[in-house]
Amino acid sequence: MKSVNNEQIESEVLEAFKDLSEAAESLDTERYFEFFDKEKFTGLNTDGSVWHSFDNLEVLILSGFPIIEQSISLEFNNVKVTVINPTTAILVNEYIHSILLKSGDEVQQLGGGTQVWSKTNGLWKLVSVSASESSQ
Repeated sequence: MKSVNNEQIESEVLEAFKDLSEAAESLDTERYFEFFDKEKFTGLNTDGSVWHSFDNLEVLILSGFPIIEQSISLEFNNVKVTVINPTTAILVNEYIHSILLKSGDEVQQLGGGTQVWSKTNGLWKLVSVSASESSQ
């Protein structure tokens, strides 16, 4: 049985994830970037390359968001939060993202992600992300 504290942490992380997702879907880079701990961030890109700083991820997002006309749909399935301690949680998910590019092409991305969330000064921030894409 989950403790009340773990249930509260799971709820808080899921709410932060929902807000992050809404920022991504609305292509709001400023709001999207607010969910990251820019000093502690590191991560793994879908191509297997690593980001050793937030700046590396920021370049990717700032070059990718402008070519998108509209996020048609963004669905997350099989989402699970694992509480490590009162200030650390891991969220894993599978996703399906349909996007309309400014070129008029529609693309669909399928895959999964892992996010490490850390609570600092009362706020849950991402300190690490990794993603994979499915060929299906």
